[in-house]
Amino acid sequence: MKKVLVTFKTRNDDKKIIESHLEGLAETYFIDTMEAKELMEVLPKINIILTGSGLDLTPEILANLRSIELIQTLSAGVEYVPFSELPENTIICSNAGANAIAVAEHAWALILAAAKKIIYHDTNMRKGLWKRREYGILLQGKTIGILGFGNIGRSIARIAKAFGMRILAINRSGRTDMDVDFIGTPRDIEYLLRNSDILVISLPLTKYTRGMIGENELSMMKPNAILVNISRGPIIDQKALYEHLKKNPSFVACLDVWWEYPPRGSDKAYQEYPFHELPNVIMTPHIAGFAPEIRPAVIKRAVENIVRYLRGERPKNIVRREDYV
Repeated sequence: MKKVLVTFKTRNDDKKIIESHLEGLAETYFIDTMEAKELMEVLPKINIILTGSGLDLTPEILANLRSIELIQTLSAGVEYVPFSELPENTIICSNAGANAIAVAEHAWALILAAAKKIIYHDTNMRKGLWKRREYGILLQGKTIGILGFGNIGRSIARIAKAFGMRILAINRSGRTDMDVDFIGTPRDIEYLLRNSDILVISLPLTKYTRGMIGENELSMMKPNAILVNISRGPIIDQKALYEHLKKNPSFVACLDVWWEYPPRGSDKAYQEYPFHELPNVIMTPHIAGFAPEIRPAVIKRAVENIVRYLRGERPKNIVRREDYV
């Protein structure tokens, strides 16, 4: 039997899901229930690791892996996986699509808040101010650009269709079986930037996408565009976005992901640039993919991919190592 090590902190319900799927197929170990000595004894025999995002793969774990074959993440993003410290033949799988609907719904909450000026009016009403001079925009007939047309991007597009919007999209291949008004590759990014009333970034953070949206790209966008980032902060250049927002008060950024995150146990969340002082920013603390109903589904999907591998099938969402190393 293969040996599976779960390296993230689990709840009782998590364990039940994992154990029920792997029963009879693998020996399962949970790092949060193991003594240090037991962990050191079993690490060289571990074949598969189920990790949160890769952050829980400590140097101690990595240094003692001898039989590792597969790393499966709970997260869709895998930028924290230490690719260079794993044997080249190790298969690494993301959990892309597991929380796509939740992220898409949150993206639309941000879009609607920006388009209808919800934060502005709510703030004034709480102050007892009846200000009706700032109106929201009509979404019907507007153009939404989706940079990254995977599970999340397509989920966002399906909702956009319900609003009667034009859909422009970019993915790696430039092909999709979904009915959109335009599908292109990253070479077509200028077309997307110039023609989108709303631009949603739903890309993984790789060595190719880091800093993809900088001063030049922002200058191509409409002065009253809405930019939504529900992927990873560093895809956008932080300084460039801050300066662009200051110079263009009608431009709105909706950000759920950030460049700097508070250390564990701290609530301090300020960035290098004071986005919180700008009125044309709507902010949430990287919560798009979370909901009470989501965790069991995310864990189940990840474990099911491990089961595919254990049964000799090709696992889904295999990551291209060369995109990160």
